[in-house]
Amino acid sequence: MAIRIGCGSWADAEYVGVLYPKGLPAAERLRIYATRFPRVELNNTYYATPSAAQMTAWADQTPRDFLFDFKLHRAFSERPETSGDLVEKLAAAVDPLQRMGKLGCFLLTLAPSFGPARHRLTEIDALLKNLPPGVPLAVELRHRGWVEGKSREATLDFFRERKLAWVALDLPDLALPSLLPVIDEVTNPQLAYMRLHGRNPGWAKAKTAAERHQWDYSPEELREIAARIRNLADLAEHVHVSVNNHAEDFAPKAALALQDLLAARAGG
Repeated sequence: MAIRIGCGSWADAEYVGVLYPKGLPAAERLRIYATRFPRVELNNTYYATPSAAQMTAWADQTPRDFLFDFKLHRAFSERPETSGDLVEKLAAAVDPLQRMGKLGCFLLTLAPSFGPARHRLTEIDALLKNLPPGVPLAVELRHRGWVEGKSREATLDFFRERKLAWVALDLPDLALPSLLPVIDEVTNPQLAYMRLHGRNPGWAKAKTAAERHQWDYSPEELREIAARIRNLADLAEHVHVSVNNHAEDFAPKAALALQDLLAARAGG
């Protein structure tokens, strides 16, 4: 098994002092990040698809076994069947990563509006046909209706049949339509995926993503999460964990602590 921890960014200025020494040029941050973590989740690709040249430049700054998990553009979050220029740009962007063996998987974060009252999971089938072949797709659902009651098993069966990687989540324990409960499932034996968003009890009132993710995981919480990761690793060949509480310096601190916890347990 291989457990790969990472963040959704290497560029945040708040990470100086945790990941980077003061005075390090911003252009050097990815190179240093890749000495601390074996993967990164590209969250900036949710807003704009980079060029192949940009992806090549990023890949060239990382070791041979480093992986990039590519978060799909937000257009796919609203309409997974999106096609045309955006699909072509995506294929061009990831081509260098595929050739270099550095493309870990695609990540689709479906919008909270993508719920069972108005949508069907089969809409993802069109996306699967449009993606470059041979690359796993991890899917994060953001509508609780997909996992309530009998819907839960039907949803998980859908993921298993298509070998989609279920995205296990760590979120505030709040009964909000957009927040799923803890469901740690392996629906693709090759890849398990987990995203940690923090446990801010003020999530519903937050006005920005930074406010929602305002949560500094405690040592006890990280031990609990590490146990969940090990359980996933018992069932999947690879486990990718993204620490996504991107406020202040919380994400890299938690990611480094998780690596230490998992390494300590593995060592004895």
